[in-house]
Amino acid sequence: MKISLIIATYNKPEYLFHCLKSIAELKEFPDEILVADDGSGKETAELIGKFRHKLTVPLIHVWQEDKGFRLSRSRNNAIIKSSGDYLIFIDDDIILHPAFISDHRRFAKSNSLYCGSRVILDAEKTAKIMKNGTYKFTIWPTGLKSRGNAIRIPFLHKIITGPGYTYKRLRGCHMAFWKEDLIGINGFDERYTNWGREDSDIVMRMMHAGVKRINLKWAAVCFHLYHPVDQKTSNNDNLLFEVIRNKSILSIIGIDQHAEAPVID
Repeated sequence: MKISLIIATYNKPEYLFHCLKSIAELKEFPDEILVADDGSGKETAELIGKFRHKLTVPLIHVWQEDKGFRLSRSRNNAIIKSSGDYLIFIDDDIILHPAFISDHRRFAKSNSLYCGSRVILDAEKTAKIMKNGTYKFTIWPTGLKSRGNAIRIPFLHKIITGPGYTYKRLRGCHMAFWKEDLIGINGFDERYTNWGREDSDIVMRMMHAGVKRINLKWAAVCFHLYHPVDQKTSNNDNLLFEVIRNKSILSIIGIDQHAEAPVID
C-alpha cells in the first residue's frame, strides 16, 4: 500500500514549519508528501524547498492562484498529482505523533474511510511549542483540550468503529480515503468556497456510495496548534443538507472540472 500525505495550507508558513518538522521526526514516513496550497506567497514555497533536503521522500508543492477560499479545489489538485493508493489529509496546523503513519497503515482496510481525532492545544501551549520546537506530549500537561484524544492504545481502536451515518464529529484536518474511492465520487465539491462543511460533504457522499465510515480513535494521534477560527459557513449548510436529502454521490464541481494543477519545483 502506497501512502500519500496531503497537507492543506494557505499563507501560514509559521505553522507549516512545525507540521513539516513533526513529519521529519516520524518513525515511518509516507511514500510522498503533497502540500495542497491555496495560493500562498513565496515564503511558503521557500520553506517547502528547505524541507525537501531534510526528508527522504518526495515533497511536492501543488499550488494554485489565490482567488479566495478554494480549499476543495486545492485538495483536488493534490489528489490528481498524488501517486498513493491511500491518501491522508491533514492541515498545516497539525503536529503528528511519531507513529501517525504506521497506525494508519496498520488499520487501513478497503471500502472504508477514516475520520481521525485531534488534541486541541491552547494559545499558551501553542506559543511554547512554536518557540522551542519540541513535540513531546502526554495526556497530563496543562494546555490540552480533548486530552482523551492524546491516548494512544492501538489495540483498543476496534472497540469504536462508528458512529455510522452522520455528518457530525468530522474533522477535515485529519481524514483518510482510498484514492479510487475519491475518484469514484469526483473528489471534493468545489462549490464550497467558504470555510466549513466541505469535509462533511465528502464523507456523506462516500457513505452514500457504500464506503464505511470508521473513527480512528486511540491511534494516529495528532495535535492541533491554536489559532483564531473564522466559522462563517455562508451557504455551506444548505449545500450539505441538499447532499444528505438527495443522497448524492458525485460532486457537482469536482476533479473532472479542471486540468492538472501545476507543481512548483
